[in-house]
Amino acid sequence: MAQKRKIPGDIKRRLADLKAIFLEVDGVLTNGKLIYDLNGTEYKQFHFRDAAAVPPLQQAGIVVGVVSARESGIVTKWCADLRMEFCHQGILDKASTVTKLAAHYRLKLKEIAFIGSDFSDVPVFEMVGLAVTTSDAPENVRRECDLVTRAKGGSGAFRELADLVLQKRNS
Repeated sequence: MAQKRKIPGDIKRRLADLKAIFLEVDGVLTNGKLIYDLNGTEYKQFHFRDAAAVPPLQQAGIVVGVVSARESGIVTKWCADLRMEFCHQGILDKASTVTKLAAHYRLKLKEIAFIGSDFSDVPVFEMVGLAVTTSDAPENVRRECDLVTRAKGGSGAFRELADLVLQKRNS
């Protein structure tokens, strides 16, 4: 039986106050590996548990969307299939985009969680209310975060965060 996770009180409060989760794709929703065939077609693998977390979050009033450095038609389709509020790709200045999204959705930055997995996510981690990364992110990235998931990227890390947010909202 899995051991219950101890979450510090300040993190519990921030989880309960969240109104949005913004996320990177590669290394969070996927394992970070890219597969190409001879025609240059890109393949990614997503975990069903991550996908299943989106509707309950949205039903709870949580804005969910992607802010990703890479562009991929597969990600566009995945976000559309899940009816995410937005899917911004090819974003090199994620901090600026997150600031604009916060204004658009009338959110305070402290009401946003961002889950990413690499050094390009650190500027966003420094500005949002809850910075989250995966257990297999580089050590220097994990040190910048408030919360590190037990799950690796592509193995339900987003679902883990979603479950924590929903638990705190319902308690």
